[in-house]
Amino acid sequence: MRFECQRCARCCGDTSHRGRNLLLTKSEVEEISEKTGLSPLAFATPISNKGAYQYKMKKRGGKCLFLDGKACRIYDIRPLVCRFYPFSVCKKDNKYIFNFADDCPGIGLGEVLSEEVFEDLVTEAQFKLKTS
Repeated sequence: MRFECQRCARCCGDTSHRGRNLLLTKSEVEEISEKTGLSPLAFATPISNKGAYQYKMKKRGGKCLFLDGKACRIYDIRPLVCRFYPFSVCKKDNKYIFNFADDCPGIGLGEVLSEEVFEDLVTEAQFKLKTS
């Protein structure tokens, strides 16, 4: 799999053919709140029945509140769902299966991603989901 981010910011909000839900864990909301000085309800809406994901990022004009032009203002602490994009993962028969968003213009570009890149994503997800 080849991928190179094109800095298009499509992943940061809705497109003409798909709405984007930017789901957040409780610990992500707490970290964003601490780093930005904003109260959680200023940028996140509580949701139910999403397991570890207890919040949804608020959007303005269909885009994440933290998007400034095509740059993320919280990039260093961006949520797990943002770190994974354009990939998603599910566990099946004790194996992790990665899918990708075929509408992402960075798919097929750049260097071939190593297995280690995907292993690191899974490790990060396991840690973040345990601490939420």
